[in-house]
Amino acid sequence: MSNARKVKDLMVKITEYPHIPYWLSVRDAISMIHSAYGETPALGEPRMVLVFDEKYQLQGLLTLKNLLTGIEPGFLRKDEKSPYQGLTHEDYARLSTLVEGTFSEKCKEEARKPVSEVMTPIRARVDVNDSVAKAAFVMLQADVNLVPVMDGEKIAGVLRMSDVFNELTKIVLE
Repeated sequence: MSNARKVKDLMVKITEYPHIPYWLSVRDAISMIHSAYGETPALGEPRMVLVFDEKYQLQGLLTLKNLLTGIEPGFLRKDEKSPYQGLTHEDYARLSTLVEGTFSEKCKEEARKPVSEVMTPIRARVDVNDSVAKAAFVMLQADVNLVPVMDGEKIAGVLRMSDVFNELTKIVLE
């Protein structure tokens, strides 16, 4: 039965999944993601990259949303005092042509910061010998689409929600 399979049967080995050091710049991470996912179609759409420290300890995940947030100019952020706060959508449309050049330059400036400033911390982990059903439960409870797979204290790979979905829905379709 499908739910008896182990996480190790579905995981992507760590050597086959894109990962970067925490000190890499956001710009370099964006470049790496474009090249890694372009060269490895089996990984699918670029979704996430693992972030490690110098001792190869997993620090976090870098998502597309993290990267977009990472290059967002400060003057547009909701959490920062902005001269544009309180404007309507119509006001933004009128200002867009004035801001475009500034936007591009500010994005490039923001992209110089390290990925450690924009990554998402790890919220869940599974073991290589856990069942796929247990992994699905962990992923749903933590609200994550990817979990690191541990073999003791060492990371062995990652498990993607799409792989869990494909495996567990075989039960429904049988």
